[in-house]
Amino acid sequence: MNQSSTENSSLVDPFGRMVNYLRVSVTDRCDLRCVYCMSENMTFLPRKDLLTLEELDRLCSVFVEKGVKRLRLTGGEPLAICG
Repeated sequence: MNQSSTENSSLVDPFGRMVNYLRVSVTDRCDLRCVYCMSENMTFLPRKDLLTLEELDRLCSVFVEKGVKRLRLTGGEPLAICG
């Protein structure tokens, strides 16, 4: 994809700002329960409705094609805790 077609397909928010940062959560289940992303009465999606790693890869790749320069993967905190 050349530079001009990338610029034409760039993402813009309702305030006219270019979207170049994306935060993607790999799961809606987290053991840390911080108030940043977890309400007190949280309802979780069935695991079958969560995106697979391949689907997450495709989703992020499409956003990169649209001009996203930074990706932050969140929600993996349960994977970082041993036990």
